[in-house]
Amino acid sequence: MDMKNVPALKIDRLDSLTINFFSESSRGEFIEGAEINTISGIMPPLGEYWSGEGGHNAGLVRGENGAPDYYLIVPAGSEAESTLAYGGYGHETEGAGSASDGLANTRALLADSEDHPAAKLASEFTADGHRDFYLPARRELQLAEANVPELFSKAYHWSSTQFSSTSAYYVDFEDGWQGCCGKDCERLVRPVRRKFL
Repeated sequence: MDMKNVPALKIDRLDSLTINFFSESSRGEFIEGAEINTISGIMPPLGEYWSGEGGHNAGLVRGENGAPDYYLIVPAGSEAESTLAYGGYGHETEGAGSASDGLANTRALLADSEDHPAAKLASEFTADGHRDFYLPARRELQLAEANVPELFSKAYHWSSTQFSSTSAYYVDFEDGWQGCCGKDCERLVRPVRRKFL
């Protein structure tokens, strides 16, 4: 099909679109149709508050091992940040070492025999009726630092990603550095949640 002769369409808002494909070899006979769903009007731009979702859009995170992609939602304001220790110094928590799955890390920390105040505080946070917040993994924090640093205090923020029995990862929202610190040190804690589309 010669696409140069197809007229341009101006579309202000699109919720769904059905496209019918035709083949020149079959002289214009219908081959198949496909529905394309859009999220126009649903998803706010990066950094903007996502109405009813408990925070701001921090960007799309690719799901791992066949898991669906999701948007990272970051609450803002002083009530969303607290300074606490990671917890569990001298103890390595099984299942809390994922670089990108903060939800799995947080669940492992909460199920552990040791006290993990940062993960506990993040998991108890609520906003817009949502109770599924968690302590982000280091890569989730890196995404937030790249996309929405203005929503964070310029300081070290704990990730849920454990490095060893004595330290865990943090992300510095002043310079963008990632490093490790003793689990008994106090750093800022910021809960996040996931929005699946």
